[in-house]
Amino acid sequence: MAGGGPGGPTGAEAARRAAQQILAERRFHAGSIPRPLHGFLHALGGLLHPLFRTVDHAFDSVAGAVPGGGFVLWTILAALALLAVVALSLRSTRRVLHEGGRGAAPVGGPGVSATALEAAAVEAERAGRLQDAVRLRFQAGLMRLAEHDLIDAATSTPNAQLRRTLRSERFDSLARRFDEIVYGGDEARAQDVEDARREWPLLVGSRR
Repeated sequence: MAGGGPGGPTGAEAARRAAQQILAERRFHAGSIPRPLHGFLHALGGLLHPLFRTVDHAFDSVAGAVPGGGFVLWTILAALALLAVVALSLRSTRRVLHEGGRGAAPVGGPGVSATALEAAAVEAERAGRLQDAVRLRFQAGLMRLAEHDLIDAATSTPNAQLRRTLRSERFDSLARRFDEIVYGGDEARAQDVEDARREWPLLVGSRR
């Protein structure tokens, strides 16, 4: 049986000592880990520090002048941020009766009818301009609803207002997909055009 000689380390002790020696090597210490961005980040921190300090001082100054101090100021800033989000959301509303598709015949001017918009949508679909086809179908559908006094024939109406007015799951679906394509950058598909062609007459017919 292997073992340490008299006064020598046992096998377990020798193993512990070997482990301690290995762990003492530089490669096992955080300070020896390569940090290629350390210099850049340090320099960046030095450049940004004055800016952060200025902002911090400005915040403290304003907070000192506001009743309630920093808590109230943070609440105001959060409310302003929320208002900014709401304002950006409202910008996703559109000119529902006077906005034409790119590359399509002018629409929304005097004398343009829902029938003309639907014809332009068919032409856009045949030309492969699916986004324009969806856009024109949407405008034509809104114009049909306005012709039957189901919605206000305004030049621009937010989606949210139209949803509250119509209270229709069919319209909600059409409006949501319209916004995703026209304002969200989503690619229009043949199914979107087919849905618009089928669903708009059903929507108008069900609301008459």
